[in-house]
Amino acid sequence: MTDTVLDLFKLTGRRAIVTGGSGGIGLAIAKALGEAGALVALVSRTRTRLEAAATEVPNSVAVPADVMTIDPGQLVDECEAALGGPIDIVVHAAGFQHREPSVDFPVEQWDRLIRVHLTAPFLISQELGRRQLAAGRPASHIFIGSLNNWQSVVPNIPAYAAAKSGIGGAMRALSKEWSDRGIRCNGVAPGWVRTELTESLFADPEKSAQIRSRIPMGRLAEPREMASVALFLASDASSYVTGQMLVVDGGWTTS
Repeated sequence: MTDTVLDLFKLTGRRAIVTGGSGGIGLAIAKALGEAGALVALVSRTRTRLEAAATEVPNSVAVPADVMTIDPGQLVDECEAALGGPIDIVVHAAGFQHREPSVDFPVEQWDRLIRVHLTAPFLISQELGRRQLAAGRPASHIFIGSLNNWQSVVPNIPAYAAAKSGIGGAMRALSKEWSDRGIRCNGVAPGWVRTELTESLFADPEKSAQIRSRIPMGRLAEPREMASVALFLASDASSYVTGQMLVVDGGWTTS
């Protein structure tokens, strides 16, 4: 029997890693993958938050880890053991923000931001890619980008802007090398989403109003609106999509 279009979005029998899975966009994506039938390993530094998140995500397990310091092979081993088999999907959603003028920006914060937003996603995908290529196993790698992939959106976030610009290039490089072997690499570039990373910015009424006035849809996004796009990229519904950073910004980049 031919699958229906909706069947293409099902992830039954697949295993996924979601870094940054204890909150914000990462948690929303993990919920979507779990609801679509995937077994999901939630990865985050804070055990209590992670275990609380696991109660919200169907078919999930908590794997406490800091992606900035853990060996990628160890992380993948722990996730595969927890899920009972090899990984089919990875979503790189771990992240944090530090805001400070470029002339004063501390090098230690630069290093931490580059590590979590750029280096760790590459190293984890590199480790997974080695295993998936060796096994001849198709897969989907999903990177969380930003409007900063294309433009400088706000001041005082030079390291974040650099890392997010870089993650698009890394994603495209992996797609170029792996897509003919069935490993698709794509990304989601969120616009303005109300999460912990943007909470301090939107606490300023003037800045918040300025941002909203630039968004053609006139509102902020909900994390679930990023999750539905990530589900598309994780599933067979996007079987001919690779090397793409899908912008989900309410029209910001067109205004």
